[in-house]
Amino acid sequence: MGSSRRSWFPLAALGFALLVMVVVDLVPDTFEAPQGRPGLGTGGVGGTGLASEQRSVAVAVAVAGVPPARLGWLAGLVCVVLAVAAWYWWQLRPPRPGRFVLGTLGALAAVPLLDLAGALQFRLDADVRGPLLAALGLLVLAAYERSWFLAAVAGVFALVATLFLPPVAGALVAAGVLFAAAFAVLLWPRPDGPATA
Repeated sequence: MGSSRRSWFPLAALGFALLVMVVVDLVPDTFEAPQGRPGLGTGGVGGTGLASEQRSVAVAVAVAGVPPARLGWLAGLVCVVLAVAAWYWWQLRPPRPGRFVLGTLGALAAVPLLDLAGALQFRLDADVRGPLLAALGLLVLAAYERSWFLAAVAGVFALVATLFLPPVAGALVAAGVLFAAAFAVLLWPRPDGPATA
């Protein structure tokens, strides 16, 4: 089961992020600005033109041929990277904090860059790119922890999150997979016996 039991936290953090993304998606858009009132983003006289800007972004996305994400994968993954970095900082107390911070910044920069590459190069749907990025992160974690179990979880997670339709159902099932894996890591017997502290 790998060399460490620390990996339960990244699994649980990604599972919680998926649940938050689903809840945000299911909340209706009741906070939209009323139409026809100047100054509230209607694009009319005195308006800020926010509605027309949103339409132009939607048109640009449609022209590019890549549909927008239903779930907020990019924001969710950035939050998970930050939470996991804080967790490993607390667990490891790195002797070279500069390298740790640079690695964290590199991971944060990689999320939007890989997402952009998936959109432009492979024309992947945003709700496919997100799970694939998350699975890639789990594979990096599996390599770091030297855990075949985490590598298998990454594969199952990617299949479940991308094959279930609609994306909300895939996210819920994938969150269940992650929580089950986190509990398995916590309940797996330690190779050196029970913890004394």
